[in-house]
Amino acid sequence: MVNKLLFYSLLLLGAGLVLYLSWQSHPKMATDWFIPAWVASWADKQQNDTLRTAVPFVALGWLLGGWLAFKNSPWRQWLLAWAGLVALVSTAEVGQLFRADRSFDLKDIGWGAAGALLGLGTVAALWGLRQAVKLARRRP
Repeated sequence: MVNKLLFYSLLLLGAGLVLYLSWQSHPKMATDWFIPAWVASWADKQQNDTLRTAVPFVALGWLLGGWLAFKNSPWRQWLLAWAGLVALVSTAEVGQLFRADRSFDLKDIGWGAAGALLGLGTVAALWGLRQAVKLARRRP
């Protein structure tokens, strides 16, 4: 029960942060007190403008992947988790259409989808490796 509550709390916090940061009237992260200065400095550079979208989705992919692996979920649920994260980044981008100083960017959706895939894929690969090692140890 505690694990489930922690998982959903972290998932809600992560999704909320993505939407909050995406829907601010300005894209600069240096003004957010909870963002470390070194992260804001990296994220606010012009060359990292779209790449930075991938970062929270890697973390959300790790979180969802860890939960799915822990629950021993079938691959269809992993695919649904990825689709859900793509829907989240798409929602964030569509919301920017209604903000004066923000703009919709398909590259952000691509980077978010790639970040989610990287996060989920990393956990899936590590979980598969763990399962293979466990199986190899059982053999005489």
